[in-house]
Amino acid sequence: MVSTDTPTVQLPLIHVVESDDLYLEQLEDVLWFDLLRDLDWRPLREIAAKYYERLWQFNFRQAEARWQRDRLLAANPETRQQATLRLVFERATMDEEAAALHEPSACEPPKMWVDPRQLGPGRTPPRWAGKQPKCFFALLRAFLGVGARGRPMEPEVVYEELRSNPCYARACGFTLPRPNGAYRQNDVPSLRKLQQFDQIMSEAGLWGEAAVGQVARNLKQGRIKPESTLVHDTTHYEAFSSMQVVELPEAEVPAPAASGKTKKGSRRRKKSHPKTTKRCRCKNRENCPHPWRNGDEGAGTVVKSSGKMYWAHKASTLAFPGQQILLDAVAMSDAASHDSESLIPHLQRLWKLHPKLRESIARVLDDGAADDQTLRDFLHDEWQIQLLAPINPRNRRPIQVALPRGLDHITPIGTPVCRAGYPFEFVGCRHDTHHFLFRAPNDAQGMPICRGCSLRLGCYRGASGARQVTIPFDRLPWIDPTFPQLSRRFAKLMAKRTAIERLHKLMKYDFGDERLSKRGNVAFQARLDKTLLVMHLILAHG
Repeated sequence: MVSTDTPTVQLPLIHVVESDDLYLEQLEDVLWFDLLRDLDWRPLREIAAKYYERLWQFNFRQAEARWQRDRLLAANPETRQQATLRLVFERATMDEEAAALHEPSACEPPKMWVDPRQLGPGRTPPRWAGKQPKCFFALLRAFLGVGARGRPMEPEVVYEELRSNPCYARACGFTLPRPNGAYRQNDVPSLRKLQQFDQIMSEAGLWGEAAVGQVARNLKQGRIKPESTLVHDTTHYEAFSSMQVVELPEAEVPAPAASGKTKKGSRRRKKSHPKTTKRCRCKNRENCPHPWRNGDEGAGTVVKSSGKMYWAHKASTLAFPGQQILLDAVAMSDAASHDSESLIPHLQRLWKLHPKLRESIARVLDDGAADDQTLRDFLHDEWQIQLLAPINPRNRRPIQVALPRGLDHITPIGTPVCRAGYPFEFVGCRHDTHHFLFRAPNDAQGMPICRGCSLRLGCYRGASGARQVTIPFDRLPWIDPTFPQLSRRFAKLMAKRTAIERLHKLMKYDFGDERLSKRGNVAFQARLDKTLLVMHLILAHG
């Protein structure tokens, strides 16, 4: 282990204030300037130390890779087709043991140690040879400022902003390069340095660590008030890659079983899959020694309820609906996985990151994908949490036999429809007789539609009022008698779920771009972490 000590730095005696800074300081709608100027860097010193440790490790690996290129290694015996089938069956949709959420791979422990107490803006660990590294806090500000301006926090965008906007570069802590081209540590970094910074932060999970730390500080300092209701949903980002169609062997095709699991089948099936490639520049990739890899790990076919399909990455999100605050966002290991598979592991992840939230959560709202009794039972038995989701009819057909007088059918959701075509309104439950109670609706004037109905004689025989019907509980087993999904109380509570849709709009449009410019779940998770970090920094700044 190598320990580094940073000498004491003399604070500047003269502080120059530019006229541009005074102008931006007076503009209330310019958020990024105050955000960068007032950024509290002290909680980020631990992350800065880890970045410098990983930077040293990154440079060491680069030198080692150059040495490995000169060695003669045996060719990889695995063919592209064999590697493709292996990678297909390692996906979460094909392997029951695979995790539903993206889990970062373990990093090799660094061989040096940096004291975080000696770090700060403009203060970097000493280097005994070569150029001094760029300041971590200046690089971090450069990315965060771009996100606060609503642009994607990608190295190419950051580089363009630093080079074209001297005021922005100065607010981040950089200076413009001198005409003679001599290197200075505080000069605007090159595009390659920005790409290297983003790569190290992404692979080491430091973007996520910074985001989780800021969420925890907002919770601790009372900027976020714990709520009893939590909202869960998924959202997709179109992938920056193309797909291939893989035909699975007959003996290995998993067919859906009645229990929801997979079993061996004898039918042929095709599956969309990222292209299989190698991360090398060898001229003959078929025979080079490098391993075959997934071209865009995590990408898959996302099927929407409207029938549209996208080749995309999928993220699971959790939020407080009352304050409309995003708490966490994590990439799914396979975008083709069902949305409901992310709920339980994501809640487990949230309890691990923020244990105190477990005490306040009593209810989770989700969409129709989570309409599953197994999920409800698990959340209730494990954490005493109530799961609320609208009825998902799936492949259920309308009920048309053994119906009360005057009814034409009962919809797959459970709403009776009379022969005149009017859906009945849910009234309540008769728990003593175990029946649901429905009533015919009113017309535009507030009068029961039964009064002027031409089919009244064969349906409603009363002199006033409207037709009422009762349906046994066991006839509609998907409706919960303790909290019916067709009740107004349920609809009023589920109206809060739309808050997460607005948060998805903020994530994909107001704090960046829905278009991805990198491949793989590591880069996608970094995009989510950067977005979450900027959102909570703005919350803390406001």
